[in-house]
Amino acid sequence: MDQCPETDGNPTNQFWQRLQRGLRHYDLPETEDRTKNPRPHSTIEEITMVVVGEPFTCLSLCVEGGKQCPGGLLLVPSSAWLQKEPSNSSNTQGDLQTLRVHKAVTFDSCGRTFLDIFNPPRRVTYLMNLSTGENLCVANNLDFEMDLVCPVGVTEKLARRLDNRIVTRVLTADAGVAYPDTLAFSYRPRISYNPGTHSIFVIPLEDVRESEATITKELGVFMGSMSNKGIKKVVVKAPGSGSPKTLYYSTKDVAGVYSAVWQTLMALEEAEMQGSVVVESFCETAKPLPVPCRDYEERAVGIETKPLSSTIRAVVCSTPDGNQLVSDIVCGVGHADMTLHCTNTFPLSLESFLIQWGLQDGAKIKKIKSVVKEKAETILERWMRYENNMNKEERGALSASKSVLGVNFILTQKEDGSYDAVAISINNSRKAIANTQIYESQNPVKLGSSLRPLVATMVNRSQRFLLRGKKILLIGAAENFVWEAGEEYDIKIVLIDPNPNHSAAKRVHKFIQCDIGDHTHDDDNTEKIVQIVRAHNLAIDGCMTVVEDYVPLASLVCKALRMIGSSPEVARISKKKSLTQRALEEESSRNKIPFLPNPSLFAIKTLEINQPGDVTGSSNLIQYPALLKPEYGCCSFGIALVKDEKDCMKRFISTQNILRMSEEICFGMNHGNEMHLAEYAQGIKHGVEVVVFRGKLIAAFISDCGPSRLPLFFETTACMPSCLPLDKQQQLVTATSQCLTAIGVTDGVFSVEFKTTPTGPKLIEINGRVSSVFYRNWIRIIYEVDILFQNFLIACGIQPCVQPLEPSCQLMGVTCFQTAHAKVLTRPGVATPDILVEAHERGEIIFFDISPPVEDERVHEKELCQIAVKGESVSDAKRKLLAICKKYGVDNPEYQVEHMLSTFVEFPKL
Repeated sequence: MDQCPETDGNPTNQFWQRLQRGLRHYDLPETEDRTKNPRPHSTIEEITMVVVGEPFTCLSLCVEGGKQCPGGLLLVPSSAWLQKEPSNSSNTQGDLQTLRVHKAVTFDSCGRTFLDIFNPPRRVTYLMNLSTGENLCVANNLDFEMDLVCPVGVTEKLARRLDNRIVTRVLTADAGVAYPDTLAFSYRPRISYNPGTHSIFVIPLEDVRESEATITKELGVFMGSMSNKGIKKVVVKAPGSGSPKTLYYSTKDVAGVYSAVWQTLMALEEAEMQGSVVVESFCETAKPLPVPCRDYEERAVGIETKPLSSTIRAVVCSTPDGNQLVSDIVCGVGHADMTLHCTNTFPLSLESFLIQWGLQDGAKIKKIKSVVKEKAETILERWMRYENNMNKEERGALSASKSVLGVNFILTQKEDGSYDAVAISINNSRKAIANTQIYESQNPVKLGSSLRPLVATMVNRSQRFLLRGKKILLIGAAENFVWEAGEEYDIKIVLIDPNPNHSAAKRVHKFIQCDIGDHTHDDDNTEKIVQIVRAHNLAIDGCMTVVEDYVPLASLVCKALRMIGSSPEVARISKKKSLTQRALEEESSRNKIPFLPNPSLFAIKTLEINQPGDVTGSSNLIQYPALLKPEYGCCSFGIALVKDEKDCMKRFISTQNILRMSEEICFGMNHGNEMHLAEYAQGIKHGVEVVVFRGKLIAAFISDCGPSRLPLFFETTACMPSCLPLDKQQQLVTATSQCLTAIGVTDGVFSVEFKTTPTGPKLIEINGRVSSVFYRNWIRIIYEVDILFQNFLIACGIQPCVQPLEPSCQLMGVTCFQTAHAKVLTRPGVATPDILVEAHERGEIIFFDISPPVEDERVHEKELCQIAVKGESVSDAKRKLLAICKKYGVDNPEYQVEHMLSTFVEFPKL
């Protein structure tokens, strides 16, 4: 099958023939040895996710893959298009091999397909085998999925294990999900089952004829038990996906059940095949409620609707962070005298099905959806735990992991009238993926949506694979979250920092002490670092910093080592706030794009104040009240609201005295004591955490801030996702992109601050490094995107492919301060840090400790900690946070939290 087959009317063969006309060849340059020569800026490592299977079985998966990672998901119908070779990576264990692909079908972002040939073959970063059960050559050649160094999503062995009805039934029971009572006769089982105390009875058989008495006895006991429970029917299921249709029997028809079981077991023995025959209780679908129009029609026409049955199919995916998420729920309705499946029912959404079933109560519909969602996610979570205990031989590959499955439920009704969902079967990945296409093909707006989390997980695992073992030169130490992330992603961090006793020294791959703290000599510091890299013969893959103070130095090092990162000029402009504003204003005369707002519209008028004399006459240029700000400060330190020139002069002299005498790094940041005067932008403050690669904005995450803590302009409260209407959110994203383009930002993760004024967004500042740890954590919780991970990728020249999931919750937090909360946070038994940590561990709050409180009035104002909560909506999060603040004494007359949450308003969706 190395060549595309001739068409014979078969849709699949016609598909290949159309692709043959668009055959493309790629001659790629050989990979250079980076240990001898630093990686040039132009080198980009590619994501190559290979799906082995028949095109029409997994087309929606491939189309979604093209949307998230254009050209990065490859469809391969034949193992002849793949080749294996010994892995030469020092990061591999054992005799693992690298998989390469030399021919594949690729998909672009618009869904167009191309048949591409790669020379040399592309290295596979993720493999998913969806040929399971198909009559393809790969079905009998599984060598290609064994002993691979790259991550693997689905293997033949995992699919077979998930097709085992006994295994999945036991897992369902272990997950605490309702299931039918089950009796299974397992002929020559290859694995042992442990049903425990569940209503699942497994009878292993080695010889069918010699076990006749056992079969008769066990069937009699089981059928009697079902009759005693009031169950009227049982279901007999033969092994294998290609088995005869499911058979139904009355619980009184013991002879009929015995005959069906005996014939199936004899067929297995004669064919010398292993398998199980399952007898289970029949779950009756909840009866439809009366529907007036239907009842009227029945009476008018004189016809009675046949008894109906229904099925609920939930697709549940593993997410990038290893959580479980139901991405779609589809239902089918049919007559009760037949087995329902995706090919003999019309797919409906759960809401449409329940309304058709007579349920009009929105609260009940929401409850049923929540029950189905929770149960399906619990089953996948239980499967992942089961999978983790499997060895390589059982998995079919060392890093194989099932990332998607389908759970089939029956909607039942309890005696109290409430509804429940009973899990009757589980579909493997191939079936689950194929089934999603039937519903989505009729609803194009949902095309690919059910597999979006799956593709995001595939991309994430590919990127982790590409990043594994990379050496990243980190300039300047930061907080523990950086070292923890390095360990999580298997990155070798080479840290350079002036402090020889830094706690990170024992956490990183290599620690080098170097006096680089004086930023007035960053050119000399750069030369020191370059010499260190050469002296230690370090094969560095990337260079970055997460410390604001080291942004200019990191840019110089990146340039010297030919690494990806901000240029020194861009770092200089973004570091000095007045230069940032000036760069936007200068864009008014160049680079005009008709359909985009000019960057100058986002600028705030500023005036440099280098000496007291510069204040005189400033009111002719800047409208008061205005803000007096340090050029190089961060976290709002040193900012003062001045009402006129006299006040400005007083504040400037006072601040300069403090900057000259203070050793506090937060004030001057060791880059100089220059200050500037900025017009006050009236409005709500927002943060935009943004990922940029090669000048393209890859992803943006918006947060809202509450009223600042005057007169020092500290951030009091925060909220994510943003409460802004969608058009205003897009306005902020556009403003961010335009501002970054104006100053020349090309690569990295940045934190950009705006104010939404009545006339539109106004830029406050651009921070040239990844945001603080709590915003990073928030984004990961809400969207399952790690912006620090994206920063690592960019530094190593790996293009990020980011597809944020739908927000999983609403986060809202409040910051505690020295002057308002020091007494509360040091009072025993109320809200000490230890008590707040305990509340965090039990899930009541999300606690982030910043600095310890000090009961000393002479201490300057400082942030102590942040307390946040999860909510289902803005109003729910606001209610929970206010209650928490009252409980722990954060809300007080000096710090009125209700006022600080007032800007967080949920706009109605029109």
